[in-house]
Amino acid sequence: MCKISQMVRKINVLLIEDDFEIGKWLEKRILELNNIKSLSWETSIEKASISLSLNNPDIIILDLNLPDGNGIDLLKKIKNNKNKTKVYIFSVNDELRKTCFRLGADYFFDKTTDSERLIASLK
Repeated sequence: MCKISQMVRKINVLLIEDDFEIGKWLEKRILELNNIKSLSWETSIEKASISLSLNNPDIIILDLNLPDGNGIDLLKKIKNNKNKTKVYIFSVNDELRKTCFRLGADYFFDKTTDSERLIASLK
């Protein structure tokens, strides 16, 4: 009898989060998953833009309030490039949920209530 093991597709994740405590928690939880190939963590739009040009993430976890601008502008840029990268918004700014979906966000997670759902969605 031959045992067939399932292949787990490994994903590259780009985390864009400026809050150190939230970022460290997410980093720890994401790296515990067995399907993560790589995780990059950037704290600003400028650094995230550089990382995007050098890497090809499968999933971007994007905070909307960043020190050098609004994540909405970065969401527009990502979605205008027509690549297959999925964008998960992770924000306390729930009033922008509809705007994010209209601009192409794949998921929206509220930081105050959806942290575990975000992690589960990466599995």
